[in-house]
Amino acid sequence: MRPLTVLAASALVFTHLLANPQCYVDAYPTLVASADKEEIVLKNGLKLPYKTSMPKVSWDEKINHADLEMQLSQSYDAGGFDTPPPYLFDPGRLRYQPFFQALYGKDKQSIEKNLVSISWPTLKGSTKLPVTKVGGVDKTLYAIGQEIAKLPKSDRIWAEGATTYCYRVIKDTDRLSMHSFGIAIDLAPMKTQYWKDEAPSETAHIGYRNTMPLSIVRIFEKHGWIWGGRWYHYDTMHFEYRPELLTPSCIAKDHE
Repeated sequence: MRPLTVLAASALVFTHLLANPQCYVDAYPTLVASADKEEIVLKNGLKLPYKTSMPKVSWDEKINHADLEMQLSQSYDAGGFDTPPPYLFDPGRLRYQPFFQALYGKDKQSIEKNLVSISWPTLKGSTKLPVTKVGGVDKTLYAIGQEIAKLPKSDRIWAEGATTYCYRVIKDTDRLSMHSFGIAIDLAPMKTQYWKDEAPSETAHIGYRNTMPLSIVRIFEKHGWIWGGRWYHYDTMHFEYRPELLTPSCIAKDHE
């Protein structure tokens, strides 16, 4: 992670300054018709509020009551990882669940209607992984797998044990996992790191650990997928499709 500048540090407090509703239009051109600071409108006519009235002062309120504005409030930095993420800096982890339900399916049955299988390369051949076809997510994950297959074996081994779709809530919460929508993948689960193995409290001060090679991370990010290793609450096996955080209109100037 690049060294934190004064502007980047201030974003932890004044998070709303980085939010740009145009991110949603640019990131989901086939799904989102328009967006402003009042609402976003999907191509199917569905409207979602850009801001909600739920309290979002404490960290627990932010993680549990995030809206579309807060979803963009921490600018994702696709840099290195020589410097750990600052305290409570989780770009992409603050999510507005109704948005993902509107895009990928409101419940398990409707989500599964949009799932397709892609071929994911392994060291011994390939395996089939279920992923949503909405917005071409399946095509991006397939392309990622093809690029990873060209890496040296010492890196490719970190793409083994891949798992994708699983309709479930995030551990110790009532929020749906991104795996529930078919837009997330976990790699090398037996060799990677997860913050809850160190401290169960959301506001605990924890150390950073990671073994996922940057070569794999950069391939995912190139195709619109963010990495859980860029979070203070690190989840280094985890990647999810979140192009609104990687499109140029949503990259803060101080992170360039």
